Amino acid sequence: MRQKSALGYFFVFVSLISAGCAGLPPIVSLDNSPAPDEQSLSRELNALFPADSFQFVHAIELTMQGNHSAMLMGVVNIHPRNRAIRCVIMTLEGLVLFEADHTSEAFIIHRAVPPFDSQALARGLVSDIELIFFRPRGKPYAWGKLENQNKILRFSGPEGGTIDIIISPDRTVWTQNLRTCSHRIKRCVNYIFPQAATNSRPPVFPKSITLTAVFPSRYTLTMTLTDANLISDTQAQR
Repeated sequence: MRQKSALGYFFVFVSLISAGCAGLPPIVSLDNSPAPDEQSLSRELNALFPADSFQFVHAIELTMQGNHSAMLMGVVNIHPRNRAIRCVIMTLEGLVLFEADHTSEAFIIHRAVPPFDSQALARGLVSDIELIFFRPRGKPYAWGKLENQNKILRFSGPEGGTIDIIISPDRTVWTQNLRTCSHRIKRCVNYIFPQAATNSRPPVFPKSITLTAVFPSRYTLTMTLTDANLISDTQAQR
């Protein structure tokens, strides 16, 4: 039943993409619901966005326009405290196609093989990784439920846009929608958890993540988790 429910939520979220220009989904305010404070907000979002440094390994299916697809492996080190990223994308045989470091001070590409040698594509890829793994900046300016009873937190996004974090009632399906200032969906990230996502110890990570890029170019990253390891403070400082 859970798998069927998860698929149902997924198709709902896909339908939002096709209606990307229809405006922001209306939020049903919760009666007597106070604004979430930072502590409760962190508890909520830490279930999706880790507060500690981790290394994730994913099997990746990249699908581009024209139904061209490729199977890849991705290794991502994330350091949420300073929003730093180190990412490596390779073939299944181990050939490194792309390797880069991104911090608030610099964006360094160590290796880039076509098509990843495009500066615009490389920066877009790192921005997508940041969107997937780091919580939105600031506090939500709206919260409540959607008509289908999914919980929603709405944040201000870059360049006047918005970011919606949508949580299914059973907490196994989370969605993040990045919209432009005209409310058009630019990125949709769908997270599927093997069990209810809570800020527990040990953490539960999404078993699969699907990012759909709608424009300026359209592609899909389907990421299946194969390994996750906590990175020590000593490793994080390297």
